[in-house]
Amino acid sequence: MKEEKTLRQPKQQRGVIKKQEILETSKELFCNKGFYNVTTNEIAKTAGISIGSLYSYFVDKDAILMELVKQYNAHFRNVFKTVRSEINEELYSRDKKKWLRSFVEYLIELHEPEKEFAKELNSLYYTKPEVARILDEDQDRISLMTYEAFLIHSEDLVSNDIKAVSLIFYDYITALVDRIVFKNHPIEKERILQVGVDCLYKMLIVND
Repeated sequence: MKEEKTLRQPKQQRGVIKKQEILETSKELFCNKGFYNVTTNEIAKTAGISIGSLYSYFVDKDAILMELVKQYNAHFRNVFKTVRSEINEELYSRDKKKWLRSFVEYLIELHEPEKEFAKELNSLYYTKPEVARILDEDQDRISLMTYEAFLIHSEDLVSNDIKAVSLIFYDYITALVDRIVFKNHPIEKERILQVGVDCLYKMLIVND
C-alpha cells in the first residue's frame, strides 16, 4: 500500500534540492495545466527524474500538492514577522498611514509571484477538503496574529472592540490586495492602493 511506503527524508543538500525541484516543477505544471490534468509521470519527466525517484520522495500527486500548500501558507505567515519587527514598529510610531501602506505593498509583493498558484488553490478549495482545511486553519491563524498585533496598539484604534477591528482589517486588506493583484480593471493600481489605504486609515485609526 502506498501509505505504508517509507519515503525518503533528505538530509543532505543534494536530496533537499532534488525534492524542492520536484515541488517547483509540480507547481508550474499545476498552474499551467490544472492539478487534475497533470500526472506524476509528467512531473517526473519534466523534472528529469525517474518515476521511481519521484515516488521515493512523495507517495502520490496529492502529497506533492499538500507540501506545496504548506509552503504557500508559510510564505505568507512570515509577513507578520516582518511587520512586527523593530524597523516596522519604528515606522508605525512615526507615520501610521505610511506603515499601513508599506504593509499592503509588502503583501502585494508576496502575492505577485504566487498568484497563478493561488488561483489554482482557489479552485481546489471546493473540490479537495484537505486543501480547504489547511487554508482555513491558516486563515484562522493569521486572523489571530492580526488580533494580537492590534492588542499592542489598541489605544490607536477608533473602537475598543479589538476582535471586530482585526477582522475588518484582515478582510479589507485581503480584498484590497486581491483587487490589485488578481483583477483587471481600468483604474491604475496606484490609485486603488492609495484610496484603499486612505479609507482604511480613516476607518480604523484615531487621528493623530
